[in-house]
Parts: sequence; structure tokens; C-alpha cells
Amino acid sequence: MSESNPAQTREPLRNVTKPSLPRVCEGQGCDQILGEQLRGRPAKYCSPTCRVRAHRERRRGPVKAEVHFGSASTRGRSEDHSWMVKLRRESEEMIVVIG
Repeated sequence: MSESNPAQTREPLRNVTKPSLPRVCEGQGCDQILGEQLRGRPAKYCSPTCRVRAHRERRRGPVKAEVHFGSASTRGRSEDHSWMVKLRRESEEMIVVIG
């Protein structure tokens, strides 16, 4: 009483991988082509240096530019002619120009 199932009579599926395009390092400004890996997770970076640099960039916040008008360091000038530019990242800040 066994019925033959058409799916069972077919050839078993094979685990065939398609040829992949060459991969490029994900590090900012790096254009190294990554080598083929036969085992494990595919690499994202070409070297430990690129991996660490990308990690540090992710941890750091963006740089924000602030312009302050009427700066105290430009005494004697009118408010529309006195300004200060600051670059700020998280708790760090740097005055770039005063004019």
C-alpha cells in the first residue's frame, strides 16, 4: 500500500554556491579587494587596522560646527561683525576661528 511520491523520486538537491563578485573592504576610504574565504563568516575588512579604525569611528559621535554671534572675545565690535566658530564632538570642543 505504499504510494510513490513524485518528490521522492527526484534527484536530491545539491548545495551549490553561486560565484560571487569580488568584495571590497568596508573601511572608510579603503578600496582593498578582499580574498575568497572557503570557511566561516565572510570578512568585512581587509586587515585588523581597518577593522579597529571602523570601530573607533562608529564609537565616536559626529562633529558639529557651531557659530556664535556676539562673542565676548571680540569686544568693541558690533554684534553682527563678531562671531566665533566652534567644532564640538560629544564633550570635546575646539574654537576654530574668531572674527
